Amino acid sequence: MSNRSYFVHMKDVILANAEQLATLITEKQNETYKELKDSTIDFLSMRIELVEMYGACMGLSEGQREELLKEWGEKSGTYTASHGDVSLDMMLREVPHYRTILGDLIFEEAEKLKLTTREFYEVISLFDRCINDVVFYFSVPFVQHEQKKLEISRQLVTELSVPVVLITNQIAVLPLIGSINEERAKVLHERALSEAARLQISYMYVDLSGVQTIDTYVAQQLFHLLDSLALLGIEGKVSGISPIIAQTLVQLGLDFGRFESFSSLKQALAELKPN
Repeated sequence: MSNRSYFVHMKDVILANAEQLATLITEKQNETYKELKDSTIDFLSMRIELVEMYGACMGLSEGQREELLKEWGEKSGTYTASHGDVSLDMMLREVPHYRTILGDLIFEEAEKLKLTTREFYEVISLFDRCINDVVFYFSVPFVQHEQKKLEISRQLVTELSVPVVLITNQIAVLPLIGSINEERAKVLHERALSEAARLQISYMYVDLSGVQTIDTYVAQQLFHLLDSLALLGIEGKVSGISPIIAQTLVQLGLDFGRFESFSSLKQALAELKPN
């Protein structure tokens, strides 16, 4: 066909059958994910819009297509990702339905138009590129949304791993468990100081009973924390120093000598005689 009018024909046919095609895709997807029927998202409308967009792309320049697909992908991806009952995997698994259902229509129309192999290849290649672009632009907001959720969860876990426990009106305990990396050390320092100031305590015990190993970095962070507490007028003490940790500190040339320390939290609290 001259002047590549077959692209315009494909566009018109897809647009004319958009609702029917989207309905078929919806039925196929619902067979796999029955829970989508109860979703608050109007997937049929979204799919009709997407099919119409695929049809419109047949009559657009490359730059126009990219702009249209990017705008739709980012908007729809952001909207869909905000609904917790829908996963990216669920959405990506309907992509083959578009390839098959719209692909069959394109093939049928190509036969009617008696397109050459090259002409048919041009149409189906364009359609395939459009789908790939939609998948990319739609997926990016999903990934960003999941990364934000993961970051919020990570921060929450980190904060919960630095609990300041009030024993009396003047005494609090900061029990440390597990390893302490740079990020956790920063949260530990900030949270311990803010809680100590908020609670208006006089004594804080940093308990190392749950810490299996200690190195120079961890020891330096503890020194820094105890010094900062002192600036707030809070007497910091260290408890739970096991023989292994004590031996490690000696080997590292580190000394908690200027801070009162105890082998256990029980011993520390028993010996405390607040004014």
